[in-house]
Amino acid sequence: MCWGDKTPSPSASGASSCAPGSKAPCPLQVKVVITLSAAVACPGHPLAITAVGTPSGGTFSWTVSGGDAALVDGTGNPVSTGDTVNLRSFKPDDATGKIPAKTASVSVTYTHPNGTASDSKPVPIHGIDFEVTDTTVTGGVTQANEAALGVDLGNAPGIATMSTDPKVKIKLDASCPRKTDCAQNHQVGFLQTVLTNDRRMRYTHTLIEITVVLPIRDQINGPKPFYEGVTPFTGDGDRQTVHHEDSPNQSTDWVDPRGGAPAPPPPINRQLRQMFFSDGFKVWLVVQNIEWAVHDKATSFVFLRNFEWSMQLNVAVDTTQPVGNRCTPFSQNPTIGPVGIGKGGGTPNLADPYPNVNHTVNTNAAPGI
Repeated sequence: MCWGDKTPSPSASGASSCAPGSKAPCPLQVKVVITLSAAVACPGHPLAITAVGTPSGGTFSWTVSGGDAALVDGTGNPVSTGDTVNLRSFKPDDATGKIPAKTASVSVTYTHPNGTASDSKPVPIHGIDFEVTDTTVTGGVTQANEAALGVDLGNAPGIATMSTDPKVKIKLDASCPRKTDCAQNHQVGFLQTVLTNDRRMRYTHTLIEITVVLPIRDQINGPKPFYEGVTPFTGDGDRQTVHHEDSPNQSTDWVDPRGGAPAPPPPINRQLRQMFFSDGFKVWLVVQNIEWAVHDKATSFVFLRNFEWSMQLNVAVDTTQPVGNRCTPFSQNPTIGPVGIGKGGGTPNLADPYPNVNHTVNTNAAPGI
């Protein structure tokens, strides 16, 4: 060993002994040190990690284990080389509707012509909890709204067939190093999937049936894949009210639209006789990690609550009666299941298309009734 050299650390190599009496300089000791850009990582958000190797001019090889973590570059692609990498981890608990705290271990090996050195460091990933209140789901009715030209089976005016207004509060762990940015990286909304569908209009000589491929994503006006609008959290402890409602409807005319249907007489020809209308749904109240969704939308959700609901109104029609008294029964309440914690059974369909965009209408001759 050269006079005055310190004993090499376990993570360094390449400091070979000098020959006694040699005047040649000893090779520089190879070292590497990992530095985290923050002491704690936020779920779903990249944490920059840098390694400094001495002497310069070597190469870096990275690995990570635990914490459901991955190492990526600035565009989110997997990476294992270079002096800087980003650690990302986002793994909610589908059973509890929380993001549990985790710990990853990141390691680097630095290879230099003088030798190799390695370093490793634990990376805590903080947890996030969500407080959910006011989860009551309110049911209206599906009723026969009769008019001069036809009938619409739908909700009572101004009252949704199904509605709910839960409140969700984001609660970051105290160790979070960037609470405002971390909270604003999450948004809350609803996903809804159509599980069952029956839409038939029976005229004297015609059956009209509307079909869709199930299960299918449902949407009114929200950004894909949400059912309605989404709301980002503004900061730690922010509480948002999330509205969700649905009022399925099906309309048809009193008179058979099929050109080939027999005309009167008898008077009952081309008259509406029956309507069959029912839908079944699964609903999820979710928080989405916005950063994670850019790279993997399907796994970007924290499932807070779930429930199933359905509606049905099958009516017999007598067009000899005055408008307002032609359909029996007049109305029916929806069936709303219990609200469960977490994801529950099933998985939401996030793909296009959704009802009223991709459906098939079959209009066929049918035996007279």
